[in-house]
Amino acid sequence: MPQAFVSQREIAAAAKVSVSAVSLALRNHSKVSPKVRAQIQAIARRMGYHADPKISSLMEHLRASRIKRAPSKLAVLIPELTPTQLRSYHPIMEMLAGARELAKEAGFELEVFHLVEPGMTTKRLRTILRTRGIQGIFVAPFASGVGRVDFDFTGFAAATAGYSIIEPLLHRSCPDYLQMMDETLEWVTRQGYRRAGFVLTYRPGGIGHKLFSSSFLYYQNQIPAADRVPILPKAQISDQALLTWISEHKPEAIISSGLVYDQLVRLRVPIPRKIKFSNIDLSEPPQDAAGVDHGYRLVGRETIKLIHSQLLLNLSGVPEHPKVVLVDSHWRPGFTMPGNPSRREARATPLRQD
Repeated sequence: MPQAFVSQREIAAAAKVSVSAVSLALRNHSKVSPKVRAQIQAIARRMGYHADPKISSLMEHLRASRIKRAPSKLAVLIPELTPTQLRSYHPIMEMLAGARELAKEAGFELEVFHLVEPGMTTKRLRTILRTRGIQGIFVAPFASGVGRVDFDFTGFAAATAGYSIIEPLLHRSCPDYLQMMDETLEWVTRQGYRRAGFVLTYRPGGIGHKLFSSSFLYYQNQIPAADRVPILPKAQISDQALLTWISEHKPEAIISSGLVYDQLVRLRVPIPRKIKFSNIDLSEPPQDAAGVDHGYRLVGRETIKLIHSQLLLNLSGVPEHPKVVLVDSHWRPGFTMPGNPSRREARATPLRQD
């Protein structure tokens, strides 16, 4: 039979001292006189007291001063970017800024590891994390599209940001792509523009790409067929294809990326004088254009929350039922779509109906 657990509170009652005195005495602390320490320790032995090593370790960690205490660390795994490339990739840099904010609030520091560094492998990285006592991993998204991360997450609490990590399926925090496209179309139509066009710039297969397209196609199903502008796929956005699409379908507003905006300007398409434009991701220039804010900093914060909650619940490994946390992501006005109505007016009649 397992031995009955004896608490320090029970020892304190038997010795007629405070619980704090018992705690100090059992640690041979000088704040308790040698005579009292000996009496308390004798009572503890007689009662069969045994310290729980896990609790003792935790309490020692909590007692250490903030100056002396080594902060716990979480790993950030960057799957495909070098340190130089990372510094120039705004979405992930914003995610990491938000992640650091929340990690600091929770008592953690972040340590960044790049899988493309010379000599780095997922097997070696796992050994490094184990050696350093790191138990949580923030898996950064791919910058180039979707991909797989060949890492054994057994024993680690992990989460990722965005939809690009398609294997393994981890808990993830994501911008709300449906909300962003819904709001974009609400603003466009509220200002009286009937013919909205969507130029794809995302690689096929990504969930974000599918959600943007799903919202746009749902919108088109609600308007007269004569006002529908077909989506221009990524594979067909050469200069000639883009100009032909504009000439044939006459969009009054174009929704696309900053790269397509630059292409339109180079081709002397009159924005915003004749055609309005909405940037699908304002982390890319022109950042003062009308467009959607993905809330990357909030995405980073929520990813740390997903990791932290697993650590608190002693959960690890690839989850059986991964969850997706959607971050509030909104359209905002800019110089490429002037004459914006108020936010209340823009959201008065949602396009997506439950």
